[in-house]
Amino acid sequence: MGYRDFPMMLSDSQAVGADADSTNFLDTELTIPGWERGQPAAIVVNVETAPGGTTGVQFIVVHKTSEPTVNDANLVTVRVLNADLVAGDEIVIPLPGGIKLLRYVRLYYDLIAADETSGVFSAYFTATPLHSSP
Repeated sequence: MGYRDFPMMLSDSQAVGADADSTNFLDTELTIPGWERGQPAAIVVNVETAPGGTTGVQFIVVHKTSEPTVNDANLVTVRVLNADLVAGDEIVIPLPGGIKLLRYVRLYYDLIAADETSGVFSAYFTATPLHSSP
């Protein structure tokens, strides 16, 4: 698991039963200026309660010069099937290198089908976690 710092939290046990923005967003000019000069960054999503339904969830990282919402400037999209979402799982969404993040960064939860049931997620911004192989 990556290093968690409260100001870097995007969602803290956020129940997602419909398409939703993360509870919080990051202001990169205040919270993490110059991040692109250091270790590559990522958004880490912890699955606390797996959603039900037939399809899955798209985790969309958005950024913008004003408060972001989905489709403003989508940076990364990761699609995970509900069958692959298990409580306790950690999903690491690496942010592409060489891109200057716009001022605000947020995570958007996109439930793919209308029959999805609520899941609970925590998400935070961190340096890309380094996992050692077994």
